[in-house]
Amino acid sequence: MSGKAVMRNWCLAFATTAIMVGVCIAYVDRPTAEFFDAHLRPTAAWAWMDRALAPLDLTVVMALLFVLGCVIWAGSGRLLPLWTRTPRLCSWAALCATVASLVFKRIFGRAQPDPEFVQNHLYGFRLLHGGPHWNSFPSGTAMISVAIVSVLWILQPRWRASGILIAALLCVAVVITNFHWVGDVIAGTFLGAFIGWMTVRVATPDERRKST
Repeated sequence: MSGKAVMRNWCLAFATTAIMVGVCIAYVDRPTAEFFDAHLRPTAAWAWMDRALAPLDLTVVMALLFVLGCVIWAGSGRLLPLWTRTPRLCSWAALCATVASLVFKRIFGRAQPDPEFVQNHLYGFRLLHGGPHWNSFPSGTAMISVAIVSVLWILQPRWRASGILIAALLCVAVVITNFHWVGDVIAGTFLGAFIGWMTVRVATPDERRKST
């Protein structure tokens, strides 16, 4: 695919994402948060999902440890085994998505659905003033999971279906439990896909030239 086609597709995806996020901010996010708070929060299912999402931070820790292990191995003068290629790029994508999500959260400073909206009735953005409970946009869960899936989509096609399913379940779960707005997840999905794609392109420049 030519560079112009890539840029055109990226701009189209960005514009579509921006429109969808804008629609969610105006019409979807608040009714969705209120619905799940009223109908799901009192149930056992909500408590189960809340506990299930807690260990997700371990994914980033595992990615960091794997990358450090690869660096130490390569630093000792030994070649990395071929099997490390996919998990290595997945780990890099996850770490890049983590850092990017922290930066964007600080820039946009969006109130979280819970507690700021459903409990304190606060809604909006505090640009460049992100902090506790004002760090919702974009969804880090969506960014990290989709970044990993994007790498798998390119390098391991047989894992596409299972990867998409897991990422979709995580994205739905963070909306249902009011960790994130619908718009947060949409933005995080776009950014995660872009980060995963760029990770593969930067890490495999020779293959990129052959494909173009």
